[in-house]
Amino acid sequence: MNDIVSGALLFTGERSAQGFRINKMAASLTEPANRDRFKADEDAFMRSFGMTDAERQLVHDRDWKGMMDAGASIYVIIKIGGSTGHPLPVIGNHTAGRV
Repeated sequence: MNDIVSGALLFTGERSAQGFRINKMAASLTEPANRDRFKADEDAFMRSFGMTDAERQLVHDRDWKGMMDAGASIYVIIKIGGSTGHPLPVIGNHTAGRV
């Protein structure tokens, strides 16, 4: 039995490794002090996690689908959304192509 939804992104170990820097940075946003640092200077905060120019641009652009394509987990992407005032429905609509 195949329960995979056609076109769905599967978050695999390979994808996790691909998005390690984004995932690590986003997961850190559970800490209020890190959210404050992120809000004060997003670029410097992301650089402290070794994020590439392309990864930082995805976050700057709030390109939620692009972050997922780059290996970010939806579970930590919502931490970025919460830190930037973008609720889950907005992120979901973007990743579904409804924006």
